[in-house]
Amino acid sequence: MIGVSQVEYTGDEQKKRDAWRLAREGVVILLIAAVIAIAFQSFCVKAFAVTSSSMSPTIQEGDRVFVDRVTYYFREPRRGDVVLFRYPPTSPAALNTTNPLYWPFEQIGETLHVTHRTSSPPFVKRVEATAGQTIEIRTGQVYIDGRRIVESYKVPDSYDMPPLKVPEGRLFVMGDNRPNSSDSRVWGLVPLRSVIGKVLFIWWPPSRIGGA
Repeated sequence: MIGVSQVEYTGDEQKKRDAWRLAREGVVILLIAAVIAIAFQSFCVKAFAVTSSSMSPTIQEGDRVFVDRVTYYFREPRRGDVVLFRYPPTSPAALNTTNPLYWPFEQIGETLHVTHRTSSPPFVKRVEATAGQTIEIRTGQVYIDGRRIVESYKVPDSYDMPPLKVPEGRLFVMGDNRPNSSDSRVWGLVPLRSVIGKVLFIWWPPSRIGGA
C-alpha cells in the first residue's frame, strides 16, 4: 500500500510540475508575441484612425488606415505620397539629435501611447513638394518648378501662394480637401524626421477598403 500511495503522490507532483511548465511557457509565448506586435507596429506597419476630414474625399474622417514605416528607411517621401506625420514634434531639438536610440524609443513610445499624450493626433496629408522643388499656387492650381500639376483628387479652392523653394530636410504638404485643410500653407514646412510613414490603404470600413 505504501508503494502504491507513493506512486500516486509522485504522479500528482508531476502533474503540478507539468502545469507550471505549461503556464510558464504560455506566459513566455504571450510576452514574445507582445514584443513582436509592438516591434511590428513601431518599425513596420502601423494602424491609425483618421480624425479629420482634411484629406476628404481620398481619406475620410473615421477611416482606418495602415501606415508603412519601412519604405522611408530606404527612400525619402516623394511628391504625391500620402504621409502620416507628427507636427510639431515632442521636442523641436529632437529633430537635430545625434542620439541613435532617440527615434527607435520615440517610435515604440508612439505605439504604446506613452508619448504625445497631451499633443494633437498625427496628421495625414499629401506631399506636394520635396527638397529642391519650387512650389507655387495660383488660384488653387499647384505649379512645381513652373509646371502645372494635374490633381484629380483635390477639392478645388482659390488659394494663392508665391513661389517657395523647399529646403533640404523639409516637405511641403497639403490636404486634398483644400478649402478645409490646415497644412503647410498655414504652419509651414514639415521636417522629414517628423514623418511616421506612408499611408498604404484604407482597411476600415469595408465599404471603403482601397489604396490611398
